[in-house]
This record gives sequence, structure tokens and C-alpha cells, in this order.
Amino acid sequence: MYFFCVSCPQVTDAPEIHSNGFHLKFDITEGQIGFVLPTLVPPCNIDLYTRLASADTDQLNRNSWNTCIVLPFRSNLSEGLSVNNIVSMFSDLHPSLLLFLHRLQCIKFRNILDDSLIVMRKEVVGDGIVKVSFGNEKMTWFVVSQELQAHVIRPDVQTTEISIAFTLQETADGELVPILNQQPVFAFLPLRTYGLKFILQGDFILPSSREEVDGNSPWNQWLLSEFPGLFVGAERSFCDLPCFRGSPGKAVAAFLSFIPLVGEVHGFFSSLPRMILSKLRLSNCLLLEGDEKEWVPPCKVLRNWTDQARSLLPDSLLREHLGLGYLNKDIVLSDTLAVALGVDDYGPKIVLQVIISLCCSKNGLNSMDISWLTSCLSAIYVMSSHSSGQTPSSRRPGLDITYELRKTPFIPLSDGKYGSVEEGTIWLHSDVVGLGINDESVFKVFPKLYDRLRIVSPDLFSAAASVENSSSDASIVENVTRLLYRVGVQRLSDHEIVKVHILPAVFGDSGLGQEELMTEYLSFVMFHLQSGCATCSSERGDIISDLRDKALILTNYGYKRLSEVPIHFSRNFGNPVDVNKLISSLDVKWHEIDTTYLNHPITELVSGGMLKWRNFFQEIGVTDFVKIVQVEKCIADMSHDAMKNTMWNGDMFSASSVAKNWESEELFHLLSNLSLRGNQEKCKYFLEVLDTLWDDYFSDKITGYCIDSTGESKPFKSSVISVLHNFPWIVSSIDNELHYPKDLFHDCTAVNSVLGVSAPYAIPKVRSRKLVDDIGLKTHVTLDDALSILKVWRRSEISFKASVSQMSDFYTFIWKEMATSKQKIMEELHSGLFIFVPCASGYSREDAIPGAFLSPQEVYWYDSTGSMDQLKLIDHDSVSDIASSLRKMLCNFYPNLHDFFVNECGVDENPPLRSYLQILLQLSTIAYLIRLQRRFSRFSYNGMLSTCKSLLKKEYAVLPTRQDKWVSLHPSFGLVCWCDDDDLGREFKYLEGVDFLYFGELPDEENVMLQAKTLIVMSGLGIPALSKIVIREAIYYGPADCSFIFSLVNWALPYAQRYILNAHPDKYFQLKQSNFEDLRHLQIIVVEKLFYRNVIRREITSKKRYECSCLLQDNILYCSRESDSHSIFMELSRLLYNGTPELHFANFLHMITTMTESGSTEEQIEFFILNSQKVPKLPPDESDWSLSHVSSSVENHATELENFISKKTEEQNSTVFKRRPGINSNWPPADWKTAPGFNSASAFGFNTLAGSGLQATKWDSGKENLEEGVVEVGSELIVDGNPIVVTPTASLNAEISGSQSNHASNTIDSDMNVAIDSVDIVDRMNFGSPNSVERDHLSIDTTNAQQALFTGRLGEFVAFKYFNGKVGGMFVKWVNEANESGLPYDIIIGGDEKSREYIEVKATKSARKNWFVISMREWQFAVEKGESFSIAHVILSGNEMAKITIYKNPARLCKLGNLKLAMLVPK
Repeated sequence: MYFFCVSCPQVTDAPEIHSNGFHLKFDITEGQIGFVLPTLVPPCNIDLYTRLASADTDQLNRNSWNTCIVLPFRSNLSEGLSVNNIVSMFSDLHPSLLLFLHRLQCIKFRNILDDSLIVMRKEVVGDGIVKVSFGNEKMTWFVVSQELQAHVIRPDVQTTEISIAFTLQETADGELVPILNQQPVFAFLPLRTYGLKFILQGDFILPSSREEVDGNSPWNQWLLSEFPGLFVGAERSFCDLPCFRGSPGKAVAAFLSFIPLVGEVHGFFSSLPRMILSKLRLSNCLLLEGDEKEWVPPCKVLRNWTDQARSLLPDSLLREHLGLGYLNKDIVLSDTLAVALGVDDYGPKIVLQVIISLCCSKNGLNSMDISWLTSCLSAIYVMSSHSSGQTPSSRRPGLDITYELRKTPFIPLSDGKYGSVEEGTIWLHSDVVGLGINDESVFKVFPKLYDRLRIVSPDLFSAAASVENSSSDASIVENVTRLLYRVGVQRLSDHEIVKVHILPAVFGDSGLGQEELMTEYLSFVMFHLQSGCATCSSERGDIISDLRDKALILTNYGYKRLSEVPIHFSRNFGNPVDVNKLISSLDVKWHEIDTTYLNHPITELVSGGMLKWRNFFQEIGVTDFVKIVQVEKCIADMSHDAMKNTMWNGDMFSASSVAKNWESEELFHLLSNLSLRGNQEKCKYFLEVLDTLWDDYFSDKITGYCIDSTGESKPFKSSVISVLHNFPWIVSSIDNELHYPKDLFHDCTAVNSVLGVSAPYAIPKVRSRKLVDDIGLKTHVTLDDALSILKVWRRSEISFKASVSQMSDFYTFIWKEMATSKQKIMEELHSGLFIFVPCASGYSREDAIPGAFLSPQEVYWYDSTGSMDQLKLIDHDSVSDIASSLRKMLCNFYPNLHDFFVNECGVDENPPLRSYLQILLQLSTIAYLIRLQRRFSRFSYNGMLSTCKSLLKKEYAVLPTRQDKWVSLHPSFGLVCWCDDDDLGREFKYLEGVDFLYFGELPDEENVMLQAKTLIVMSGLGIPALSKIVIREAIYYGPADCSFIFSLVNWALPYAQRYILNAHPDKYFQLKQSNFEDLRHLQIIVVEKLFYRNVIRREITSKKRYECSCLLQDNILYCSRESDSHSIFMELSRLLYNGTPELHFANFLHMITTMTESGSTEEQIEFFILNSQKVPKLPPDESDWSLSHVSSSVENHATELENFISKKTEEQNSTVFKRRPGINSNWPPADWKTAPGFNSASAFGFNTLAGSGLQATKWDSGKENLEEGVVEVGSELIVDGNPIVVTPTASLNAEISGSQSNHASNTIDSDMNVAIDSVDIVDRMNFGSPNSVERDHLSIDTTNAQQALFTGRLGEFVAFKYFNGKVGGMFVKWVNEANESGLPYDIIIGGDEKSREYIEVKATKSARKNWFVISMREWQFAVEKGESFSIAHVILSGNEMAKITIYKNPARLCKLGNLKLAMLVPK
């Protein structure tokens, strides 16, 4: 049927229908029911429309259709719609119009306006496929229909048919693809869309508008309820389509894509999606993955699975425990649809449900490999961590993963069981997790420990690590760990095990009966502390402290705490100390760690197990040896002994001060036991132990500290070191006693080289330098040590052995110490024998050989003559007796110690004279006397003073003389001297009263050597040289004018002063120290004739006399009128150079004199002195020397002249004075008033006797302790501060006695701070008796004790008288007036004790003696009294005069350097 239809109310108001002879219309113009009630119309020309709709080529079958519908346009069409709009309406006709019009097969649309034709033709292919061609295109639908029995709803209708058409699109390869656009609902013709993706066709009851289905119609509702069944049933037919036979999953996926979802459909059909989904949930609408085509309902499948998931949960396992299967992989469901169908996603809950199911099964998780469990747990963690991305289908309510896991016993425990967190706390060993290795061995080592803890089995993590290694996932271990923590497994490290579980058990007493458990606990603590736990870095100290104080440790005496008893290592723990060597037989309880700990399996598991045990126990306080602890105490709480042993004074600190001390009760008890028992072997081993352990264990515990309230810290000796100091416990190498450490030496080079092998060394030898220093062993030899060791050597009962080299070092050491302690050393050395002499020969210096100690009297240094050796060659009976008493020679043993033995120790340089005296006494009758004399003359006599007394005896006539006889120094032999001047010797050879020693004729070179030696020997024996006892006695005639020579000497003195100061400053200093005493008393006498003769003792006078031009005798310069300047200057040099002529001095003055005589100017002379002679000018502080004036008479010397002149002294006439040519009567000849020093006489200040002398400067010291004033007594003038006393010529007897006594004189500083006065002695006692001889050299020997006592008493009397007259009525007491009181003073001045002064008197008869002896008691008293103490120095002169010098506060004068203290070494 060809049907041309333009049907639209908008197009026409009166559509017409012409069919089968019926011609009618529905005209709306006839009323509202015009479209309902037809109106008859006349027939139309159908053929016309047929030709218009048909193409030329069409084969018209006019019988194929008999209905024509005409749609006349509205009269007002042009007003509302255009032609184009009408054409558009007809072009919207959809091909689906042909689907449900069974008789309508084709629709053609002819547009006459553009002469176009559109044809839509339906084709039923089969299997429900309906295709409609539309021009060149084709559309495909899958149509399913169902005939329904309608009589139940509408009795008038028997059946009705409903259909569903699924729009498809055929691809190029023949596949059908769903078209999911919204499709209309048809009631044979399309109504409108309701949101459905497929077309519904039903015989719906429509309203009059035919725009939608009547929702209130029961019919329509019944039809609606039948559509879900049709839809579900259509799936299988759809999947059977030929294009899907090879991929049913794709067919299911395509079909399910048409499923409407709730909310997508509206209107009357809005409930359809729910009804379809409900039908689908109950139907087997889905396919499982696999080769077999198995249909299952949606609730039995899992979607979104992966191959890994299928590997983790195999089909059989999933079906067995959950009844599920994996959805066909080609079936892809949207999340919304999956949720709507109730399809589960693969996810953590599925895995959890499998685990839960397994836990509820008979064999539980044991039926699965633990690696599977780790993979499941990792998968759960990973998938649950991404829960935010889970599909809606997996969010099934009522299943909380964490909650379910807490209830599920899925956690493998270390005891092999599985547990859940809900059953109790489960601990995860975090250290094992961190290692990521199989640490199963650790749990096997500590089974009892882990049995008491619900700890996750390390196998879980070992399996996880294994899975990591076999897969690309490297986070299995971490995932499992985090999941366990998430479900409530508690983190437990070794540190927590120690802190939470072990320490409480170890500290308590509950485990005392469970030795294995307690051992395992402590073993675990050791193992953990060795593992380098990071947490322990902050808490390790607390753990160690708790273990030290509370841990129960198994010992050889049972379980003990370190806080209760000291515990030590046994030898099995590497203790280097064999304590049994110390404590055997001692009452000491020594606790040692039991070896149970070493037998624990952990020892073998860890590397260096024993060493790790040792380090652990050592850290908690176990020691190899005695235990030392640091103790803090308040000062007030410290014991008296502790305070006494410290190096500080406890009173310096307040009671709140704290002392940190190191103490060891064990050390105290052990050392006290060893010291008390005296077992040397144990003490030796004890020292060995300390030597081994000291540096590492003891050395830092010898010092304690006291901290006061200000925080200041001061060190002191700890109790540990005090214990070692306070007990005698060290064995000595030289005896069998125990000693304090401070009394023994350390065997080192510094000691051994001095004391050798025979010193008291500590044995065994200590190797630790710190130990040596800390316990106080001596490492250096002190003087006291050396002297005390010498005493030990002397007392040695066995033969003493030493090497010569070592003894040399010993004596060298003592020698060096003499610089500061000579008196002490000499007293000790001479208190016994001290010179070691070997008894054997043929040894080296380093060999220790036996020897003996001898005294200095038993040895000598060297026999330079070889006389002792030659005695052995003489065949005489007495020689053997002499040789048996010979001394030992030291030079061969100690060649470098000559000065020590000879000069310091008093060893004779040569065999002493006493020995030779004995020899000479025996051999004095031998015929070859001269030969013996020659040998005797070669002796080097050293130490002769010790034999002087023997030579003074008459029977010791052993000195040979020129008269070929033997003499001694006994007075009966007369004066004995030795000839040092051949001329004098010939002159006095035949005079009686003098004998010359004779040593035979010697060659010249030997005679020179003899002279040098003889001078020393004879001086020591007190035998004077001939030249020293011969003086020149002046013989002169006719006094003459002395003004010229006086002027010459006065002019030359300043030059002489400059020369001496420059060339001989020491001599100048001596002169200045003596206040120029000799110059002050210089007198010049000029005579007509001058001779001299040689005199000895003024008793033995030579018969010869010699004429001379100048002669200095005492302080008188005699000059003849013919005296030349050079001779004068030579004699003047004798005055200034102690009697010795000085040629250079005379030449210097003579050259200046010659230049002056030749007319040289003063400038020329000064240039010559400065540049040629290099003699500078005097310093400004030195006054020029000069004579005051010259006397024209010699009246004051009448006594000297009357023995030599026979005529009366005449007035000297200057014209008679003989001069050399060119010399004037006064000196200098020209410009003499400007000569150096000529006008300085008054400035120099010398006051001399009338006639001649020097002017002396009166220095004003200006210092305190100086009494001003001048006292004139008789003809003597004394100036305070620098007294110059002109005395008569001393007796020659006194001079010779002084010389033979070998006394030396000293001088006093010219600027000494003293007060000097003089007193005339009323009794006119004779102080200067020739028989009263007093030595003026320093000596402790008293030549004449009676005379010394008399001098002292006389001096005290003089001082007493002086002070009595000086202080007037003040009280003056002579404390020794009746007898010697023994007090450190002699005179008291003043009765008031506060103002009292004490005077000590020192008297002498020698004016040149500038020293005196003061006792220690007197000096101490002087220091104590200070300004109240003075020394009165009284000099008793031969002219019945006395000079007193007062030294006030001598101690202060010594400090200022004005007085000096001297020490005298006794002979």
C-alpha cells in the first residue's frame, strides 16, 4: 500500500479518509467533537495521489493498498507556517514507524517542490532482527515480543502482544553494537520518550491527545508489569545472535547495557528499571570466567578482578569458601549497574571473607601456606588503603575490615598458633620487622621468653620477604606490618621486651626458682644491648643503672645483686686475674659469675659471644678485680680517716660541701689481709694484677673532688689510692719484708744508673707508668734516698756487689748535690765507710763484683812518684810491714771523680805524708839518703795540714836540710824555711838560727816544677819561703828637702789612679774597700844617702848592705836625692800592689813624666793617655787622689833617724837638692797649677800627719743606723763611717807569725752603714804585746784559747766602759761581768723592756781583720730583736787605743748588702 500522509493538526483542520468506498472527514470547525464525529465527504481521485507518490520505475500494484488519507492545508497556513516548515515536519518521520505496523512495509515521501523522494522499507531478517532501510542507510533492531493472555484484565480481549525493540548498529565486520539513545514508547505508533534505552510496544490505552500512556489505566499497569519478564527473557535470545556466538560475554555486556537504571526513567514507566533489576538479580543473567559457559545470578560473581587476584584466590578456593566466581572478563558493568544488580567487586573484604572462612574451617589457616597469608594481608592493606577509590558495588554495608580483622584469629604467633587481637594483646617484634630477614633462630634461642609473650611469628615476615624477592612488589613486609598495627597489634621491640617484661621479672624475686628463665631473660638483655638499638641511646643509661642496682645474677654463691655484693668475672669470662692465687687461705668471700650464661645458645649465635657477655657484665658493674664505686658524701658525713687521707683541709669547706670519692671495701679488706699475713708471693701477684689493670680500670679513680656551695671543685686523693699508700704491701728486692710504696724504687734507668742492682726495688717490676706515679714508687733518686741507701749498703750482712760504673754515677750524683747540701752530705759520708773499692781485678766497669767500703783515710787518689811501688823493690825486713798498711788508690776506679774525692771528701791526693813519714822513719838510716831525698822532693803533698802536728814534734825529724841532717818544725831546730831565691840563700846560708830544706840537685826543668809544687806544700806545712820572711831595712843619712819628690808623686797620683782603675779594677776595688788605707798613711822622706839590708825577724840580720835610690818600708817611701822618677814609681807600685813591684805601672807614669819634661802640653798628654794607652778618665763619682802638703822637716821621724845619723838634723835647703837637668824644684815644671788632681787635695779630704800623707774624703752616707761625731784621742784621728787610724809600724814578729800561720786578711766596704767611736783605756793595758799573736785568717781552730778568752773579756770591758760614758745615767749592765752567762748578748742598755737595747761585743787585736764569728743563737736573737740589737766590734790596738764600730740591726744591714754572712767549712 502506498501511503502519502501529511498528518498534523497544525497542518489541517479537516483530514479526510477515503478507503473501501468510505469517504469521510473529521472537521474541527464543526465543534469540539469535530475530530471525533466523522462527516461524510465526496470521494477523491486516488489515482492522482498514487501517480504522485510512485516513481516511474515502480511497478504499481494498485491492489496492494485501498486507503487514501488527505490532509487539506488550513486556510491560514501562510500566516503561521511556511512551506519549509511543513517539509521539515514530514522529513522527521522515523524509520521505527514501520516496526510495529505489521501490514505497513514501506513509506515513501515525495517532495514535489524539489522533486525529491525518500523511501523507508522494513525487512524482517530473522532471530528477532528487523532492519529498516532509509535511503542509503539501514537501521537494525532486535525485537522480542510476547503474547499475553489479556482476558484476566479485560475479558473482552483475549490476547495482546507486547514487544521490546533494542536499537543496534551493525559494524563493518558484522558485529552489532548497542545504540543507547533514549527511545519512545509505542502504541503501534510512537508516543514519546520516557528515558528508556529501548522501544516498548504495547496496546496501551491512550488519552484523546495520544501524546502519552494513560497511567491510571489498570490495563496499562498490567502491560507494564509484563515487560520485565520479557526483558530478562530476551537476554538469552540476544546472546544467541550469530554475531555473539564466539563471545557470549560481549553479548551479555551489550545486552546489559540496555538495562535502565533507577532515576533514568520517568513518567508512567519510572518503576520499570526497578522491576527489571529485580528480575535480573534472581535470574542467571551473568556468565562466569572460564571455558565452560556457566550462567549464574549476579550475586554469585565478582567483577574487577585481576590475574593476581585470581592467583591469590583461585576459583576453587573462592567457590569453596564464598560460593562466588569471577565474572566473565568480557562482561563490563558500570559501577552503578553492578551495584544495582548486586554484583560484588574483588576487594579487601572478599579476601578478608576468605580468611575468615578459612579461620572457621577445620584446619584453619594452617591449611594454607604462610606466604599466601602474607600476600592476602598485603593485598588487604593495599586495597583498603585505596578505599576512597572503591566502586559502589564494593561498599557493602555492615562489613568493617578493621573490626572484622580484630575478631579474626588470622595472626600467626611465635608459638605456632593463630590469634586475634580481640583475644588479647598481640605484640609485633619491631626489631625483627626492621631486619626483614628470617630471625627464627632468635625465637628458638629464647623459647621461654617468647612463650610468655603473644608475639607475631617472624615466619610471617620471612615469608613476606620471600614473596618480595619472587615478585616485583617490594612492599609486602611493610604492608603486612602496617596492617597488623592497624588492627591493633602492638609494637614490641627488643627494647620494649626488656623494659616491659624482662626487667620487672629480673628485678623481682618471683623468678628465683626458675633459673633457666632468669638466665634467658638476662641473655636477652645482653643480646639486645649489643644490637645497637636506637632507643637505647636515650634509655640505655637507665637500663644499665637498673640492672646494676636490682638485677639478680647467678654466681658461685647463688643469685646475688651487684648492689649487695661485688661480683667478678671468672677465668671462663676472660678474667686475666687468677684470684685463687690471692684469696687462697684468706678469709675472703669472692663472688664470681656462673658459667650458665656462657652455656646459653645465644653465646654461639652471636659473633664473639663470650666477649659480648663480658662487655655486658662489665657495663653493669661486674669487674675482673676489686670493685670500686664512686660515693658522694657531705663533708660533715665523711669519716676522720677519709678526711685525713685527702689533700685538702676539710675546715675550708662548709658542711654543705659534697665530696665525690672513690671507695673500695674489697680493696681495703684484701690489702689489709695481705699486709697482715705478709705472704710475699701473694703480694707480688697483687702488684702484677694492679700493673695489668691499672691503666684501664684504676688510673681514673685516684682523684676525688670536693664541690662547695659555689660550684668550685677541688681535687683530693681518693680512698682507693689512700689504701694503697697506707699499707706496707710491696716486696723489696733487698730484704724479706713488705714496704710502703713510697719507700721503694721503680727499676728504671734513672735509678739503676745511680743505685745499681742493690737498691730496694719494687718486685715484680711495674710496667705501667701511671701505676708507678700514682702509688708513689720512686723514679728519681734524691739526696736523702742516696744517703739512706748508703746506710743500707753499710749494714749489709752479705758481700756487697756493685759495678764500678754504677758507683761512679752514685758518687757523681752525691757530688752534684753538694752545691746545696754539702754539710749534710759530709756529715753523713763521714759517719761511716762510704768509698767502694772492688776486691777483685780483671773485670769490666759494668760488671757487678764484690767489694768493700773504706774511709777516706784508707785510700788515696794517685801516687805520682811511684814510690809506693818502688818500696816493693827494696829488700829490707821492715818493708813488708810498711807495705801491709798501704792504702788503696782510687784514680783507676773513678778517674773522673778526682775533685769529689780529693777536694770534697778529703781523700789524699797522694799517699799522705803520714804514710811517708812512717816510711821515712823506717828508712832514715838507709845509706842512699840523697836518692830518697830526691824521691821525697817529688811528692805532691796534698792535705798536709792534717800532719802539721806530727811535724811539730821533735821526734818527727823527717825534713832533709842543706846541712845533710833531718829536722822537724820543733822550735829546737830553729827557723826552718825553703830557699826560693838563690842569692838570698847564699847570703843567709851560714847564719845561725835558720835551716834551708834541701831536696837534692835536679835538672832545670824539674827544678821549675819543684818550685811550683814546693810553694803549695810548704804553705800547707807552714814552712815559709826565704823571700817571704826577708824584709828590707832602710839605712839613710842626712835628711833633705822632699818638696820636689812630693810634688812629683802628688802630680802622678791621679794618673796612677786612672791606670789602676782601668788595668786592675779588682785591685782598685780592694783599695777602695780598705778606704785607701795605705795611701792615707803614705809618708815621703828624702835623704842624702840611702841603703838597705836584709833582715829576718829583726833578729837575723845580713852583714851586707846595698845602696839604693828608693825604698818602700811599711808606709814610708824613702828617696835619695839622686832618685829618678822610674825608681820612685816602681817603689810606689809596691805600696799599691801589696809589696810586689809593677813594671807596667811604673812605665806608664814614667812615660807621662818624660812627655811633661820634654814640654808636651796637657792636651797632648791626655790624647796619648786616651788613644795610645787606652786609659779613660775617671768616672764623675770618683775623687782624684792627691797628697795634702809637704813638710820641710822630718821631726816626726827622729826615732827612725837617730839609729842611722850621728849629727843633728839640719834644716833642708832647696838649693842643695840635686836635680837632673831639665827638672824644676816644683812639679810639674810648667803650668803645674793646672795639672790633673793638683788642686783636689781639699776636695779629696785626706787628713795626714804633718810632714806627709794622703788626704781622705769624708763620705757622708746619709743612711740610718749611723752615729755622727768625731772623737780625738791622743794623736789619733777617727772619722765616723770611714775610720783611718795611723798606727806605729807593726812588729815584725807579729808579721812573721801571721805569715807562718797562713792567715789572710779581708777588707770592709768603704760605705758600710756603721757607727764608729773610740775610747781611751784608762788602765793603759798593753794590747800589742809581741807575744800576743792572733790569727787574722778565717779558721775555726783556736790557736790560743786562753789568749782568745782574754781578748774577749777585754773587749767586753772596753765596750762596757764606752757605753757607760756615752749614755750617762741610763742603766748599762755587763751580763758577763762576774762570769760567762751564755746569753746571746753581752751588754744591756736601758731598764725598760720596750726601749731596751742589747749589745753583743766582738773583740780582736788585728786592725785588718774585718770578720768575726757569730753563733746561730746570737744571729737568731739579732733577727728577732731587729733595731734593739747591735754588735760592737772592738779593735784593740798596740798603742793602748781601742776602736769601736757599732753595727745597729745587723740583720737589716745584711739584707741591704752592707754586711755579709759567710759559712766556714771545717778542715
